[in-house]
Amino acid sequence: MKRIPGILTLLSILPFAGVLFAECDLHRHEPGVEGAWIREAPPVVKVMAGYLTIHNPTEEEMVLEGAESPLFDRIEIHRTEMKGGMAGMERQQGVTIPARGRVEFAPGGLHLMLMGPKKPLAAGSTATITLHFKGGQTLPVQFTVRAGGDGSSQHGHHH
Repeated sequence: MKRIPGILTLLSILPFAGVLFAECDLHRHEPGVEGAWIREAPPVVKVMAGYLTIHNPTEEEMVLEGAESPLFDRIEIHRTEMKGGMAGMERQQGVTIPARGRVEFAPGGLHLMLMGPKKPLAAGSTATITLHFKGGQTLPVQFTVRAGGDGSSQHGHHH
């Protein structure tokens, strides 16, 4: 008879175990992000740049189609490319993150063009940008604003 309370306790928590395991499984199907940052710019600048690395833990490729934030009028995905010895920007309609792979958005390459900042963003502050993936999946990401100065001040000069 002493075993019945123990069995009843086990049976009462068993339905929740499935929920916990399902929740853990869900996160394996979401992209991961690291190192999300925005280059600080003077308040008069109308275009800023955002960088991050996106990880795809799934067995299928994912496509980043766009991004949005209430802090900016518009966000586009761009790639810096050299043409005739000059750096230029080319808008990307989407970026494929390969299965079990990653894509880095970094100065001199892929980046988020953050157009029309609605307020100045100082170094040390944060901004939330929501990434939009093909299929309707979204991922809010917190970006940290960092001081510039690595020589990649071309943003805002070629647009």
